[in-house]
Amino acid sequence: MVKSRTKFPKEGEFVIARVVEIEKQYVYVDLIDYEGLPSERMARGMVHISEISSRWIKNVRNFVRINQVIVLRVLKVDEYKGHVDCSLRRVNSAQKDRRMKEHKYATKYENLLQFLAEEQNISLDEAYNLIGFPVLDLYNSYQETLEELKENGKAILDEINLNSEDIKNSYLQIVDENVEISTVSIIGKIKLSFINENGIEHIKDALLSAMRVIEYPKKTRNLSISYIGTPYYRLEIISKDYIDAEGILSEALEIIQAKADQNNGQFEFIRD
Repeated sequence: MVKSRTKFPKEGEFVIARVVEIEKQYVYVDLIDYEGLPSERMARGMVHISEISSRWIKNVRNFVRINQVIVLRVLKVDEYKGHVDCSLRRVNSAQKDRRMKEHKYATKYENLLQFLAEEQNISLDEAYNLIGFPVLDLYNSYQETLEELKENGKAILDEINLNSEDIKNSYLQIVDENVEISTVSIIGKIKLSFINENGIEHIKDALLSAMRVIEYPKKTRNLSISYIGTPYYRLEIISKDYIDAEGILSEALEIIQAKADQNNGQFEFIRD
């Protein structure tokens, strides 16, 4: 269960649920991230047989099983009665995968706050109020939040006006030790030469211009070019996904090619 600010989900939201009861016409689930009514252990949801599948259903148990964790779409919420109507058939595979992935990051985020709470002898609620919720307000997802904390944690904690240096330093260390960001890389050789007397200056101008494709380099998004031996230079691009990396590469190579064309240079890129 990942702590939520609200006791119930909103209509249209995709939620993680665990199947707890199966009847002929209904499936009952626990909405594991929501507290629900004070009398409940957690919020309870209901899926009518018509919302389980778009196909004809002879036996509900052919589609779901007890203790199965599923992704549902919330159709209607009555917080006063504690009723949450949900749908399984209105969730496609991409929505399911995206929600499960985000829940994985949400669990990771809460674990970091739990580590802080134990280290600083405060409650998890206090950790959420001090850091958890204020930082989440700055970003669109748990994944983005974790990645930004890893790269720019000090600036972020300064932005939310966290006054305790002890808590700040403790949390930054916890993030540094427990958060890893997956990256991909493209590596290759640039072959670049100019026959005129200003050849060295032209090379320097072309390579520096290419490196400026990334205005603000980071550990997870960077372009570096280093000298191997005339006329070869090593190029490496690091990014969080291949599409972005290929885009950076394309733009950088276009710049170098343009510089070579302007000054009668010879240019070639050899991908490793």
